[in-house]
Amino acid sequence: MPELRDYQRSAIDKIRNYFAKGKKNVLLVAPTGSGKTVIASSMIDQALSKGKSCLFVAHRRELVMQCSRKLADFRVNHGVLMANKSETEEAKAQVASVQTFTSRKDRDDFVKPQADLVILDEAHRSVSNSFQELINEYPNAYVVGLTATPCRSDGRGLGNIYDELVEAASIQELIDQGYLVPNRILAPTMPDLKGIKIVAGDYEKRSLDKKMNTPKLVGDIVTHWQLHGENRPTVVFASSINHSQQIARMFNNFGIAAGHIDGVMPELEREQQLNDFDTGKIKVLCNCQVLTEGWDQPKVSCVIIARPTRSYVMYLQMVGRSLRPDDGKKDTLIIDHSGSVYQHGFPEDTPAWILTEDKIDLVPKEEQPIDKQPFTCIKCDTVYKPTKDNPECPNCAFVPTKKETELLIKEGRLVELKKEKTEPTAIEKQIFYSQLKHYGKSKGFKPGWADWTFKEKYGHFPHTKKIGLKPPTEEVKNFIKHLLIKKAKRREKYVRATTGIQDPQNEGSD
Repeated sequence: MPELRDYQRSAIDKIRNYFAKGKKNVLLVAPTGSGKTVIASSMIDQALSKGKSCLFVAHRRELVMQCSRKLADFRVNHGVLMANKSETEEAKAQVASVQTFTSRKDRDDFVKPQADLVILDEAHRSVSNSFQELINEYPNAYVVGLTATPCRSDGRGLGNIYDELVEAASIQELIDQGYLVPNRILAPTMPDLKGIKIVAGDYEKRSLDKKMNTPKLVGDIVTHWQLHGENRPTVVFASSINHSQQIARMFNNFGIAAGHIDGVMPELEREQQLNDFDTGKIKVLCNCQVLTEGWDQPKVSCVIIARPTRSYVMYLQMVGRSLRPDDGKKDTLIIDHSGSVYQHGFPEDTPAWILTEDKIDLVPKEEQPIDKQPFTCIKCDTVYKPTKDNPECPNCAFVPTKKETELLIKEGRLVELKKEKTEPTAIEKQIFYSQLKHYGKSKGFKPGWADWTFKEKYGHFPHTKKIGLKPPTEEVKNFIKHLLIKKAKRREKYVRATTGIQDPQNEGSD
């Protein structure tokens, strides 16, 4: 039977104290990876020992089965109420899909589970009609909601549903105790989101996808992963199904095994992709709004955010997928192509949550102290927290100039600094050369073309020629086009100078 951690026991005690004071609906806030399901299973086990009946409710199949497995760890006899499964009437503990419950509750043959205690997973969804219908079926039960973020996707609070809030532990506390791993953040690109409409508190999906799903941005994702991803097991959050598929396709084109899952693909196909990722058959798993909740794979040590979001809930759900510890895992890498770290801050800087029905307004980033503000190193793209006394980048040890530092800390506001032109790394040159080789082969150019084109850019020939072929990015294609145009102009100028003919193509027309 699992042994509870100190903060887990403390959270259960606080919930019990509120119950004793007559507070029947309590919201438990705990970060992703903190063991909310363990807390819930322990509460169910303790309630059953006192002769009470319990109901655990989730909105997705994966979450239902996750709780079922955890109850099995506690040796709790329970039933599962879900599609293609029938409730176990004799069991005093039931784990239910909210969709299955609401679809069956009005049927004559449905036996409603008894429940003195109702536990709702992903409780920020408690405002949905299906959850509300279920809650109304148990007016006398004690209700515990589980969530990492006690607010709705539109930013409004849950104070109209819950009476009290219990915070188990913060992300930083769990990192300090070794229950979560520290994170490193890179922000190599930032999209231009001007003009995108806001619908239901977040970016309008179609406009967002049009902005993010471009060959250049998709190519940037793969290129920066090659430079910084350290071949880590990686999850990519995309803006749409098509965007996710395009990113997976680009990774595969570069010889990096990648897969894709979404919410509409057949269940068996989705499970196969997840299994391929679990076993290491694929290195990168791309998705659109599937892996933000209820997926637990500790081996993930890199998250690519390619989906801008105004939702703080969504942001924490995405980064939280990689914070769980695992054997040999020292930290996690977050590569942010969405600007989310600038909008929402660092994952560990979560606010002190309060219960309210109104919109929860987080402290604007420009009003936060300088050591809470994101700053991207102009040398290595690492996002860090500089201070007045120590503005040095923790990754590359770059120290901004005095003028840059003064700008950075001026009035406690983030000041974006222009990136300086830096010497390309050996890896960057290698990737560039592999793309030239691919382009030259596809066009039937002579074998030496790639070498001379490389020299044109860097002033020397490539140091190694034993390299694979990679499809060129749009940036590389534009560079090649620029060189070809420049070469054509030089040839035209030479012809005019030696023959007097203005346009070689018109030679002999008179």
